[in-house]
Amino acid sequence: MTVHLVPGQNAPLPSRVLSFRAVDATPIDVSALIVDGDLRTLSSDHFVFYNQRRAAGVELDADGTVRLQLDEVDAAAAGVLCVVSVDPASPNGRATLPREGLSATLTDENSRPLVVFDVPLVGSEAAAICLEIYRRGTEWKVRAVGQGYDGGLAELVSRHGVEVDEPAHPVAEQIPATPGPAGIPLDPAHSFERAWMIFEDAARSAASFRSSRDYAQARLDDELSESVADPSTRNSPAVVQSQARAQERCDALVAEAQRKFDGETSQLADELRAIDPLLPRSLATFESAAWTSPVTATAVTDGLRLGELSAPDLGELRVPFCVHYPLGRPLWIVGDAAEAAPVVAALAARMLVASPAPAQRLEVVDLSGSLRTFTEPLGARLASPVVSSASDITARLTALSESVDLAEMAARSGIRDTLPEPRLVILGDFPHGYGAEDAARIVHLADHGPAVGTSLIIVGDSASADSDPGVAVLARIAQQVPTSGVLTVSDPWTGNDWILTPDRLPDHPLHRASVLDSLTGQ
Repeated sequence: MTVHLVPGQNAPLPSRVLSFRAVDATPIDVSALIVDGDLRTLSSDHFVFYNQRRAAGVELDADGTVRLQLDEVDAAAAGVLCVVSVDPASPNGRATLPREGLSATLTDENSRPLVVFDVPLVGSEAAAICLEIYRRGTEWKVRAVGQGYDGGLAELVSRHGVEVDEPAHPVAEQIPATPGPAGIPLDPAHSFERAWMIFEDAARSAASFRSSRDYAQARLDDELSESVADPSTRNSPAVVQSQARAQERCDALVAEAQRKFDGETSQLADELRAIDPLLPRSLATFESAAWTSPVTATAVTDGLRLGELSAPDLGELRVPFCVHYPLGRPLWIVGDAAEAAPVVAALAARMLVASPAPAQRLEVVDLSGSLRTFTEPLGARLASPVVSSASDITARLTALSESVDLAEMAARSGIRDTLPEPRLVILGDFPHGYGAEDAARIVHLADHGPAVGTSLIIVGDSASADSDPGVAVLARIAQQVPTSGVLTVSDPWTGNDWILTPDRLPDHPLHRASVLDSLTGQ
């Protein structure tokens, strides 16, 4: 039976005769390190690779397979590390291992697959430990590792006690780096894609770090359990020393993973700082020069920044979270009206600068007056007076729905000259003060508005979704952004969770006024 492992997972090995292979779309090198309990290679003779193909119990075949006879492995060995690497100097070589598609397999003496491990990598690694085959008493087990090394095979083996002709890091510096997102010129029309490339890099880097950390902890747990398995020796000085060494090994592995992760996140932070002034205002931070520099009439955008993503276990790593623009569904800012106001203002400001000419006009319902500091400076952008009385909401929503319907009819008839100006509709204090049929009118605007340039921001409480079918429909179709609490976003590449902190309009009055002034001057 084949076992599919995830990073850190282990499994017993029913066979003592094994074959290790790594499958990828292009040529890839495999090798093996025979190591002691500290993951240090027993000697340089215990490194099996293309220039030294044999050691006791381990052999590298010409077809790129590592053969293992576990009963013949050196008695002093605690395990065998199964390694993959790329050689940039070879005719078909490349600088890094693939982000996806690298699969490590172990088969028995009859070529039956025992273990499959899809190795998760960030994409900057030139070498990686795929599997650790290790002793547990008289038996052998296998653990999925997935630890990568940017410096390639030289860095990997030197960190496991093999002396190389040159220091590992200079060797790594000689390997030409694959052009990453930082080397791709920023096209304003594809800024959203660039932001998601950075998010993908951060997600894969975080997954690699978590995988290495989990592997180190899983190994430590196994070693501590093994050390106390015999009741007669569990309190002996030898066991205490063994446990201390196990903890040191765990700490060293976590420190190495943290060092690599810190380097990658520092590079991402540098890239974000470099491109922020080049992004269109809909995607740039409010600290960016994009909000103070003149904007040309040809400025375009394909995305909208909602806020920043972070994770409690990833330290200071912050990456922007953006959605495609024009929006295909409404945004619902969930929370108290006063607390939501700076979030609404930030999103509205970016949406007002995101649309090409003619400029969007504002339609606003604000019963509580919480949006007044945003709407009053933008009086020139208002298509109609702000609705401040609940008795006027239905009439305004009806007029907006009819306008959208007429615009759709005109568009279908090819009468483009009669299309209304694009509208950004902000519906504050929802659903309090709204009539029984108003939710249905808002759903109609959400369904038909985007096709004729009408976008929606809903502000308010979603608690009544449980009892009101119309509110429930809106809650289902809208992108909800809570102003308090936690919004968890799962990235599409690794499935790990991130916390979204929505952007807010700047707190400083002069900075906030500068942003709002730039909207009236558009």
